[in-house]
Amino acid sequence: MTNHEHDRAIDLITRQGARDIASSDSAWLESHLARCPECAEYAGLFRNAGQLLRSAAITASPALVATTQARVHARAEQLRERQARVVLVAVSFCIGVLSSTASAWLWWKAGGWVVERLGLPQAIVGPGVLLFWLLPALAIAVLMVVVPHPLLERSLMLAVAREREGEIR
Repeated sequence: MTNHEHDRAIDLITRQGARDIASSDSAWLESHLARCPECAEYAGLFRNAGQLLRSAAITASPALVATTQARVHARAEQLRERQARVVLVAVSFCIGVLSSTASAWLWWKAGGWVVERLGLPQAIVGPGVLLFWLLPALAIAVLMVVVPHPLLERSLMLAVAREREGEIR
């Protein structure tokens, strides 16, 4: 017998209880176990160890149960917070779309008024209106790129913490 056959037999023995193995592999394993006493002994010991492990009652300590419950509750709270954030982002997005649409319409009307009253060409007023409409968003985007995010988050969190401290006192 080659080492390869023994390795294959050991692999099939260990997989036999956990997963279904192909019928051809099962037939090969049975014939190999009939010819090889070493692998047959290993298979018997493996089955006995599995039965021994299944027969022993394993219980978790109260500390492990309490820790697991605390972690499950903490994870559930994280998921609830994430879901609340998603809802807030969706609502914010909808409000942003509505306000952007309304402000675009108002700026467009203002541009038409400038064209009418001042007699400026539409080719100049249209891009100018678009620029002034997009300017706040562009300024915020540039600010977020230039200023590192932890600084923004930290200053925001400090402001919230100071606000809460003032409420508590």
